[in-house]
Amino acid sequence: MSWNWLLLVLVLCLATAAAPAARQTDEAAIRQIVADAIRRLNQGDLIAIREFWDENADYVGIGGEFIHGRPAMEAFFAQLLKAGFGTETGTIEQVRFLASDLAIVDGSWTVTAARGGDGKPLPPIRGRGCEIVQKKRGRWRFVATREMSPRNPG
Repeated sequence: MSWNWLLLVLVLCLATAAAPAARQTDEAAIRQIVADAIRRLNQGDLIAIREFWDENADYVGIGGEFIHGRPAMEAFFAQLLKAGFGTETGTIEQVRFLASDLAIVDGSWTVTAARGGDGKPLPPIRGRGCEIVQKKRGRWRFVATREMSPRNPG
């Protein structure tokens, strides 16, 4: 009887030890898709939308526009890139898991070298973002993105 209890305790300990390792692997994968998506969009690569965003993903931009679905997101980002989107850098501040296949990513970003509608350079644009990512068929993808650019009260 005591061997059964010892075996049960050992199995529980091993299962508990494996969970943090899997979580670390998933967090690293999430951080990597954020970095890869930013890098590829900076290069003007709209294929990144297909690779990193779910087909039914939602996106809310800093102007408040609500975009649903990958085709609409591709059109939106194509317009941004054509208008002189600039170069984005981002910092992930937190990855919080809601479930083993669902996480929230909070961070901040800066866009430099952007141009206005008149073609003139804009000052750096800073903001915050919240991404909801979901693991489907072994891959993490963005399912919802919310961007904001806080303004200082005048």
